[in-house]
Amino acid sequence: MLPFLYPDPATRDALLANPQTAPIPELHRELFAFAETFVRGSWKATPDGLQRLRAAGLPEAEIVRWATFGSTQSWFTMSADGGGVPLDGDATTGPAVGRTRESYEATREGLLAAPDEAADASAVPGSGVAWVETDEANEAYGEAARQAEARYGGVPNLLRAVSLVPDFYRRHLLALELLEAPQSASLSPRQHARVRALVSQLNRSPYGEVTSAALLAREGGPGSGAAESPADRAVLGLATKLARNAYKVTEKDAIGLREAGLDDEAYVDVLNTVAIQTSLERLANVLGVQPDSFPLLPRP
Repeated sequence: MLPFLYPDPATRDALLANPQTAPIPELHRELFAFAETFVRGSWKATPDGLQRLRAAGLPEAEIVRWATFGSTQSWFTMSADGGGVPLDGDATTGPAVGRTRESYEATREGLLAAPDEAADASAVPGSGVAWVETDEANEAYGEAARQAEARYGGVPNLLRAVSLVPDFYRRHLLALELLEAPQSASLSPRQHARVRALVSQLNRSPYGEVTSAALLAREGGPGSGAAESPADRAVLGLATKLARNAYKVTEKDAIGLREAGLDDEAYVDVLNTVAIQTSLERLANVLGVQPDSFPLLPRP
């Protein structure tokens, strides 16, 4: 992508060396800073970051669109890294190759640092549910909201927060549905609930806390039943590694799950749960989305 945006090699080198001093448009600089916050420490996002995008000329709907694009890319990148998917075609060449791991190392630093206070989503009124404005009057949003209401008994604030970009509604509803329960028979509902609670903690996201608590309560809580089994430890260890540094996951991690008595379906289930939940919680963090007052679980 960089060669298309910046044909001049010197500009690309300057950008990769330091985006803050590179000779690029101010809007690009702010978008790169926004993307860096999204990936390295979404919990550190503040309303000021969005205001800088507005000041650089990005319309409100485009702010939401870029944030949701980042969320989708986060989902796919984590799934590819954790699944050992090789790079496609000419993605193996270009000026950025060889620098990705340096960025990941910085991500690790951020995730292992002492927790910060989560950003206060009520700091700026915005739409009342996030730091961005909404458009809940459009027909496409109305249909998506009705589907969510029928399933959960209310409309998730995250769906309301992206109402300016109708082309992402289906993606959000699908992602939320995939997170409701294990997608395989190999991962137990209790293990799935514990993975979700752990990922919310690692992402420092208040958005998923109500749902995670409801899942844990439904499955008897994190400490119920027998002492933690090797399978439980393997699942939570994998989830931690995926959430912190998906690029460091190797075949040994899959082997570790097998040795603990789990199969590859369980591995993929944990991988997808972590990737999808992280993508949504990063989005909620950077847009300042207020937590829902009800769990995002199907009504009885």
